[in-house]
Amino acid sequence: MTRVEVAGGENVLSEEIVGVARDLIAEKGLAALSMRAIAERVGVSAPALYHYFDGKDALVARVVQTAFARFGEYMEHAMRSHPPGSFERVRALGEAYMTFALENLASFRVIFSIQVPHPRDLEDLPGGGGYPLLRRTVIEAMESGAMRPGDPDLASLYLWSMVHGLVTLVLACRVEGCQEGGSGTPSPQDLLRRFQPFLMNGLMVPTDSNEG
Repeated sequence: MTRVEVAGGENVLSEEIVGVARDLIAEKGLAALSMRAIAERVGVSAPALYHYFDGKDALVARVVQTAFARFGEYMEHAMRSHPPGSFERVRALGEAYMTFALENLASFRVIFSIQVPHPRDLEDLPGGGGYPLLRRTVIEAMESGAMRPGDPDLASLYLWSMVHGLVTLVLACRVEGCQEGGSGTPSPQDLLRRFQPFLMNGLMVPTDSNEG
């Protein structure tokens, strides 16, 4: 049965279409997405979707934009929680990244699962994919002395890789056996806090040859 659209509800229906498309991409991948499948789940006719979006590409672009906008809200909130230049602000960004993934799993999968013929430039992503925000936070921490001086891009990529890898690992498999005692399921945020000594001090035992 085709749903009857209510006057004044176009924005609501548009948002629902975006949400359904997001969920389908997260469940089955972009290749399996079709306007017909979206229409069936929403409860409208396939031609009716074109009243809201020019086609599949335009709809996917809106899905990605919406997901990144939501992601940006989490990151901006984390920024406001701690003063500029603090290591706590850097860590808060990592925890916000993980919280976003756990609370918005479909959006997280959309952001990082859509395959394109060529890798996208970060500057082409909404908000630069959050990288400019992370880089600025790292630079501020280096300038304040909270982080050791160095290449901010290398440090930012390292932190991004670690946080993304950690949350992806926790989402993909059970890791409670990888901790002492093996009891309870650790959250990604808890693991990140436990990793802080490694981040701050490294793993190598200092020797005369590598001190300083």
